Amino acid sequence: MKKAIFFDLYGTLIDIRTNEHDPGVYSFLSRYLSYHSVYITPEELKGSYFGGIEKYFDQSGEEYPEVNVLEVFNEILHGHGIRSYDLSVITDTTLLFRLLTMRNFDLFPYLNETLTRLSRDYSMAIIADAQWVFAEPEIEMLGLGRFFKLKILSSQYSYKKPDLRLYELGMEKLEVKPEESVYIGSIARRDLVGAKKAGMKCVLFRSECPEHENLIADGCFFDYTVLENILNAIF
Repeated sequence: MKKAIFFDLYGTLIDIRTNEHDPGVYSFLSRYLSYHSVYITPEELKGSYFGGIEKYFDQSGEEYPEVNVLEVFNEILHGHGIRSYDLSVITDTTLLFRLLTMRNFDLFPYLNETLTRLSRDYSMAIIADAQWVFAEPEIEMLGLGRFFKLKILSSQYSYKKPDLRLYELGMEKLEVKPEESVYIGSIARRDLVGAKKAGMKCVLFRSECPEHENLIADGCFFDYTVLENILNAIF
């Protein structure tokens, strides 16, 4: 039987902590933007960032809307700058923002060894609520890209988990059926709900296997050294 594992990214593969509310982030970014003739105070910048996200959510017709922060920064630069800005400037600004907000960024212990072994027997992909402009380089800088044939990142689709379309697209791309698929995530209300409604099995990381909406995970783990045993029991 063909078998596929779909992974969440942040909080499941990557141990990350960020703080987008730190005033220092906007103070530094405001000064950086002035070099590009974008004149905006730190307070205005913070308000424009969160306001842009809220505006998108309000205008979206999706049940589980997702924003593309690259578009938010595009509006900020062109709304407060005195010239036109190409994609490279907008992208660099967005990546600098990400760097300034980051407080912790690393792989979970034993992940590389586990993925190396799993890749011999499973097709593997990422389905994640993630900003592609951040996630794609972060996947590569941590050496994860070699393990995954497919990366489905919510900001490229305007909707996020638990929207079934993300899971269904993943299975379609890898040419697997729900009964041949397992999703590994860390948040029951998104990962468990979406995977189970798509017909997949679901395993939760750093979780006590909570019941959510009458759904229960097929397994739970806190240490990647035990994941293979859980998968062997499931399949």
